[in-house]
Amino acid sequence: MRWRGYSLPYKVFDPDQQRVTHAAITENKRLSEALALAKEIQDTRLAMDEVKIGKQRTKYTPTGRKPPGPKGWAEKRADRRAAEAAAEMQHAAE
Repeated sequence: MRWRGYSLPYKVFDPDQQRVTHAAITENKRLSEALALAKEIQDTRLAMDEVKIGKQRTKYTPTGRKPPGPKGWAEKRADRRAAEAAAEMQHAAE
């Protein structure tokens, strides 16, 4: 077998040689007991501490407002005109 020009190692699968041993069955029985114990520990931990997810964990409350960004040309122009008007008013008062 080759992949992108590289030779890959492989073995021919023979289903007649695949056997389940008694040791593998015994090991699986012990595994199920260990998994049952782990599940019991997880259940008691979840019962003690309420798991918070998403907004509950971060206490984020959306306000619907966007943060202020840099001023656009229209806002800069309005600020400049307001400053010029204020300067004219001050100059006229003198």
